Amino acid sequence: MNNRLINILLILTILMASLTVLSAHGVDVTNDKMVIADDNNGQQVKDIADKENINISVYKFTSKDEVAHQLEHMLNNSNKHILVVSYQDTAQEFLKSHPEVSDRLIILNQYDDKSLSENMKKIADSTTTNSIDSNILIISVMIIIIVLMIGAILLLKNKK
Repeated sequence: MNNRLINILLILTILMASLTVLSAHGVDVTNDKMVIADDNNGQQVKDIADKENINISVYKFTSKDEVAHQLEHMLNNSNKHILVVSYQDTAQEFLKSHPEVSDRLIILNQYDDKSLSENMKKIADSTTTNSIDSNILIISVMIIIIVLMIGAILLLKNKK
């Protein structure tokens, strides 16, 4: 029994470690339809979205690293559509590395109120698929396995 318990605890530890590795990138808490802005243009973009009643979220970023991290969430979330009006160089570099997101990433190097409005509407009206985020699926499976293992341990203890 002691050897079995050690084996079960070892498997449980390995499963928990793999769960940490899978979730290391972090959970995306931003909306799927969004605008990447900064302090210089964020309020202008937000005012246009509000004035025209466009259902889109405007996020103000303060560094290229934050923007790159946000863009990486597009790789795992096929529902994420982003309009970039700041940090265009970072977005261009990301697009060169990941051309598969080109249909969901719009980069505006020069813009006026009209082009902002048109592109925000394009992002807001883009269709989304009902695919399940792979991270959520993996985490759910891991939790189910852990619960089943704990149940098995308790059953083995109660039999003796």
